[in-house]
Amino acid sequence: MDSLTLARSMRGSIGMLAMHWLMAPSTSKKASDAGMPDGIAAYSIGRLGVLGDCPVDNVIGGAFFWEPAYLAEKVRVGRSVMSPADGTAIYVRICREWGDDHLVGFDGVIRLGELAERVVVSASPLGAPTFAGWREQTLPAPGPGRTMQLCQTMRELGFNRFSTAVAASGMSPLEAIMSGPTGAWNAKMFGWPEPYPDCASMEDARNEIEAQANRLHAADFEVLTDAERDEFRDLAKAARNHAGTLQTPESSMTAPKS
Repeated sequence: MDSLTLARSMRGSIGMLAMHWLMAPSTSKKASDAGMPDGIAAYSIGRLGVLGDCPVDNVIGGAFFWEPAYLAEKVRVGRSVMSPADGTAIYVRICREWGDDHLVGFDGVIRLGELAERVVVSASPLGAPTFAGWREQTLPAPGPGRTMQLCQTMRELGFNRFSTAVAASGMSPLEAIMSGPTGAWNAKMFGWPEPYPDCASMEDARNEIEAQANRLHAADFEVLTDAERDEFRDLAKAARNHAGTLQTPESSMTAPKS
C-alpha cells in the first residue's frame, strides 16, 4: 500500500478511536473526579494542555477550529483551577485507561503500537503543535494503554495536517466546519454563535482541502514499507472495531458540556 492510501484511511480508524475517548462522558467524569473543571474548560487544559503554559493565543492557534473568544475564556477558567501540566497528566492517564478498557483482548495491540510509534517518532513537528505536545508525553510499558496513547498522538498528527491544509486554502475555520459533514453540530460545539453561513457552494474547495491534508499526512507514513502500511491499515481498522464491541454509552463520543 502506498502512503497516500493509508493516510486516507486514518480518519475512520485512528481518528474515530481517539475521538471516542476524548468526547466520552466517562472522560469528563474522570476529569471532574480528578479536580478538573467542567466541560471544555477541562478539555482546554487536558487535550490542549500539552501546549504548555503558553499565551492563550497559542492555544487558540493550536486548536484552530474553535471560536477564539469562547476558547480563550475556557482556557482562563481551566488555568484558574490547575496548570496545563497537571491537566495534561490527568488526560494522558484517562487516555491510557480508555485503552486498557477498550483494547484489552485485541491480539494486534502490541504490533499496532510498534508501527504507530515509528510513525510518531519520525513525523515532522512543523505545523503540528498539538502532535508535538502529545509526542512529548512519557509512554507506559507496551500494552493497550501505550498503544492508545500513541493512537491519540497520531490523531493529533492527522488533525494538524488537516488544519494546515485549511489555513493554506484561505477558507476560514468556520467555513471549513460548515462545509464539512457535521456542519452546525460541530460549529455549536466549537463555540461559534448562530446564524451560521451557508457553505454548500464550498463542497469542491472542501474536497480539495481533504485531498491536500491527506497528501501532507502521507509523508508521515514513508517511514513504513508497503507491507507495513498494509498491516498498519488493517490493525488500525481492527482496533477501532474491537474497541467498538466494548464501548458503552458512557465511554463513547457525545457532545461535551460547554
